[in-house]
Amino acid sequence: MILKIRVILDTEQDVFRDIEINEDNTLLDFHKEIKTAFNLEGDEMASFFLSNEQWFQGSEIPMEDMSGEPDAEIMSNTTLKAVTPKKGGRMIYLYDFLAMWTFYCEVVDVLKPDNSKEYPLVSLAYGERPENAPEKESMDFSLDEDGLDFDDDFDDEEEDYFDEDPYSYY
Repeated sequence: MILKIRVILDTEQDVFRDIEINEDNTLLDFHKEIKTAFNLEGDEMASFFLSNEQWFQGSEIPMEDMSGEPDAEIMSNTTLKAVTPKKGGRMIYLYDFLAMWTFYCEVVDVLKPDNSKEYPLVSLAYGERPENAPEKESMDFSLDEDGLDFDDDFDDEEEDYFDEDPYSYY
């Protein structure tokens, strides 16, 4: 079967590509197709992250195994049907860990192969990719004279939970 996957760039403007690709292709094949579809240059590291309906980032499937585990999942040995087998399947794709190009990938349709088409292919392209990766929001901490200023609800007169020995009961 052919998976039609909408790949949306995380940016303020609408920029996305619909990529039709065989479910037996690997994530490495899909990675290469995303790079081509969005004109991403270079051979930067990348990872896919499994995701749910709320786009929470789950398990990572990297290009290369850095863990040393003999059975670690990597892009070249993981097929699309293993991670997004049906309509609605989602992943997050991160390209270039310094620039942080972030893409949201969702299976929008499952199609029968069309013998007149050569897969993978970009069936729809909308919007232009910006020259630089969109900046991400960062955590904003304000500094006061004592260091970090956290607005917390702890009362100074309450017992300090963090000074207790959590193992004192054993």
